[in-house]
Amino acid sequence: MISRRTFLASTAAAAMAGTMKAKAASFEGEILRVQFWGGSDGLALRKYVVDPFIKATGAKVIVEEGVTSASIAKVAAQKSDPQMDVVLLDDVGVFALNRQGLLDEIDISKVPNAADVHPSFVVDGGFGIGFWTYITTILHNKKGPAPTSWEDLWSPAYHGKVLVPAITDTQALLLVLMAAQLGGGSLENLAPAWPKLAALKPQVFSFIENRALDAQVLQAGQATAAVDIPTYFKPYMSDSSDVGVTTELKEGVFAITGAAVLVKGSKGNRDLAHAFINQTLSPEAQAGYATEAWYGPTNQKTVVADDAKPYVIHTPEQLAKVIQVPRLELVNKRPEIIENWNKIFFG
Repeated sequence: MISRRTFLASTAAAAMAGTMKAKAASFEGEILRVQFWGGSDGLALRKYVVDPFIKATGAKVIVEEGVTSASIAKVAAQKSDPQMDVVLLDDVGVFALNRQGLLDEIDISKVPNAADVHPSFVVDGGFGIGFWTYITTILHNKKGPAPTSWEDLWSPAYHGKVLVPAITDTQALLLVLMAAQLGGGSLENLAPAWPKLAALKPQVFSFIENRALDAQVLQAGQATAAVDIPTYFKPYMSDSSDVGVTTELKEGVFAITGAAVLVKGSKGNRDLAHAFINQTLSPEAQAGYATEAWYGPTNQKTVVADDAKPYVIHTPEQLAKVIQVPRLELVNKRPEIIENWNKIFFG
């Protein structure tokens, strides 16, 4: 298994040859089967990956839709007769599927755009590679000062003014982890989170359930901070919105990576599959994700439009501070977190 450093060093040597191969390749009549999310995420991928890929290669791309958990389940269920060639899913899916031996390592000589991917987004030694990243951070009402630290959520200024994620969302698990870290703990030691969350209880305005209504509450100033993923609020934020997004927090912001994987034993043309992954990593596609969905780029050559910059992680300084959590370990902690969360907030 290769390291991130080796992965990206190797891409530099392979990039020119890989680029020539990609330009020369013709896949007229070939079929590629892929799976990724539905909804707005799926529409962005169709617009910036699938459609230009079909036009460039002449291949037919058959898309099935499903969230990460469904994609994991489908690949596992089809292990004796794989039906998917490429799957795009959250980074936790890379670890979950690779632990079951259901993935093939990506051949970087066939993915020239990988040379420009930030090392943070090479997943599980090269069995997955990130094509976008989305953050969990603090949104706020811009009529007041922007928070500069996660600790600000506990300040008197936010008493009764914080929108908190529902425990069914990963964002709540990440908030618990941050509470533990602020109290001197860690993912391995969550004990400091419980008194910290008890102290957060008086700060809570409500729990996030309906983003349209929550955006109105933030806009009106009834709540002045929200812990969530900014893209969920995008449909409800106009250019004149008083809702802002904080990407510069002292401790950093949490990032989850959307990654591409190759399904082991799949039937499709492997060169075609690698070419598809290469398209997900292109600067043009990633600029589209940023504008369309507020998902940050992983390709360091991506130019993010000015109107998307406040909502995505994209600079080297931001990438250096991003908090990437071992998601399988976080999921394993979920029963403990839910039990304590419910006692604190609803007991």
